[in-house]
Amino acid sequence: MQRRFIKWLQSDYLSTYDLEFIDEFPIPEVKRIADFIVWKPINGLINIEAKGNVNGILCEQLKDHARYCDYSFAFIPDYAWTPSWFKQKLTEYGWGLIVFNFATKGITEVLEAHKNKDIDMFINKSVRQRMKIEIIKRRAINDTQQILDL
Repeated sequence: MQRRFIKWLQSDYLSTYDLEFIDEFPIPEVKRIADFIVWKPINGLINIEAKGNVNGILCEQLKDHARYCDYSFAFIPDYAWTPSWFKQKLTEYGWGLIVFNFATKGITEVLEAHKNKDIDMFINKSVRQRMKIEIIKRRAINDTQQILDL
């Protein structure tokens, strides 16, 4: 599911915006791998955790990433219904929700995220620095490949 989500975000969504993003990015400070992390200069770091089902593990991941990210989102497929306990938990912590329908390739539900509280700015800055390096590396590889393909 993550791969399908990332492909959709890259081709259909992020191509219209000038946002820096990385998928499956290790964050050793919280002993997690961010499924998807976006750097938006005005808003800061945005973490999106993509899962095929709603469970406590997703909440724990969101909680860990909220330690350093400015905003946190859960990304789940479009079920017949999203559990009310899950929406309540998201609201309680100020985390957002993106519900995506793969058949129609559309977002069917969004719960707005609020800025995470008590962010560890040391981790936040460290992640942004590593993201910049990774983005530069990826661009260099992409540019090199384009030259080789000429």
